Amino acid sequence: MLNWGLFGALSIQVYWYYVSFPHDGRLPKYMVYGIYVIEFAQTVLVSHDAFTAYAKFYGNLNELNAMQNEWLTVPVMSSIVSCSVQMYYAYRLFILTKSWLLVSAVCAIAVTQATAGIIAGVQAFLIGNFSGLASKAFASEPIWLAGSAACDVIIAVSMAYFLLSQRTQVTETRAIIMKLVHVIVETGALTATAAVVDISLYFGFPHNNYHACVALVLAKLYSNSLLVLFNTRARVVGGRNWTPDVIHELRRGGSAPTQQVPVSLSARSAASSLGGVHVHEEIWVNTDDMEMHERASDKMKRRRSLSEGM
Repeated sequence: MLNWGLFGALSIQVYWYYVSFPHDGRLPKYMVYGIYVIEFAQTVLVSHDAFTAYAKFYGNLNELNAMQNEWLTVPVMSSIVSCSVQMYYAYRLFILTKSWLLVSAVCAIAVTQATAGIIAGVQAFLIGNFSGLASKAFASEPIWLAGSAACDVIIAVSMAYFLLSQRTQVTETRAIIMKLVHVIVETGALTATAAVVDISLYFGFPHNNYHACVALVLAKLYSNSLLVLFNTRARVVGGRNWTPDVIHELRRGGSAPTQQVPVSLSARSAASSLGGVHVHEEIWVNTDDMEMHERASDKMKRRRSLSEGM
C-alpha cells in the first residue's frame, strides 16, 4: 500500500514536471521518464505478488514465504533507481564543485551499493524463499543498504556545504539557495534514514520480514526525492515572492501564467545543481506568458522614467 501511494505521488510529480519544464535538457528528461517506467513496472510486479500471496493463495504459508518477483522488484530495481539518482547528483555535484575526488568517491559508492543490490537479488532468486534469505545472503544486502545510506549522506552534506558557500548579496538568490539546501538535506536524510531503518530491521529481526516493508518503498523514495528537487524550481504566480505591482500589470495584460521558473540567480552553479535549467534572466513556461511579462515590465519602466522626469 505504501508502494502504491508513493507511485501515485510520483505520477503527479512527473506530470507536474512534464507541464512545467518542457525546455529542460535531454539528460533530466531521460532520468525522469526512464525512472518512471521502472517504477511503473515495479508497481505492477508488486501488485501481482500481493494478489498471489494474499488473494489467490490466501492461507497458503508456502506461497506467503515464496520469493515470487520480489528478488527483482526490491534489491535489483531499487539499486538501479538509487544508483541512477546518485550518479545524477554526482554529475550536478561536479558542476557545483569541480572536485574530481569528491565526485569519484560518490560514484564509487553508488556503483558498489548497486552491484551489491543486484547480487542480493540474484541470491534471493536462487534461494527462492524469505526464510533462508537472512542466513544465505548475509553480506550483499547490508553492503547495498549501508552503501546507499552513506552515499546519500555524502551527497546531501557536500551539496549543502558548497551551496551555502556561494556568497551573494541578492536577497532572492539567497532565498533560492536556502530553499535548495533545505530540499537536498531533507530528501537525502529521508532516503538515508529509510536505508538505515531497513538494515536495522534486517539485523534486528533476521528470522522475520519486517524489513521488507521499508525495502519495498526504497525505490519510490529515491524517485520522488529526485522529482521534488526538479519541481522545486516551479513557483506559482501571485505567490509571496511576487510584488503587487507585477501581479497588477500581468492582470491588466490578460490572464496570469500559472508557473514561473526561478532562475534569477547570480550564482550559475546554484541553478545548475537543480538540473538542466539554462540560466537566463527569466524563463517562462510558454512564449505567450513571456510576452505578457515583457509588456508589463516595459510599462513599469516607462512609468518609472516618467515619474523621475517629473
